Amino acid sequence: PLEYVRGSHNWGDGRVGSANQFFQSDGGHALLKSAAEREGLDISDLNFVSMAGLKAGGISIHDGRTWHGSKKNESNNRPRRGLGLHFVPAEVNFTEDALKSSLWKSYVRDAENASEVVLPEEDFPITWSNTSTSADS
Repeated sequence: PLEYVRGSHNWGDGRVGSANQFFQSDGGHALLKSAAEREGLDISDLNFVSMAGLKAGGISIHDGRTWHGSKKNESNNRPRRGLGLHFVPAEVNFTEDALKSSLWKSYVRDAENASEVVLPEEDFPITWSNTSTSADS
């Protein structure tokens, strides 16, 4: 089942690694241990919250900075399905780290400066803006 680490959304931005590492045999716990240590925490003191009771068709919502993951699906006939929706501020910019990401690289590959790339609205629709007026709605 999906697990979260309570309070980890408040940790600093010193996260390292990639999604591929979260699906390693240790479930990404080496990365989690490293991040916890950078926060001055011992992994044995972390509070894991399991979504084991989530029923089929249920939903779980979390801050993207929350450490989360699950072990390998051991079922031979019950595939795991998930849908991720990510919301980012309308004024967000890529960083040079986007070049290292298989997910974001295609957006910045040909740019001289990744931070100047405008996110294409067909992939990143603006769902809300605090600058909108009543005439915009």
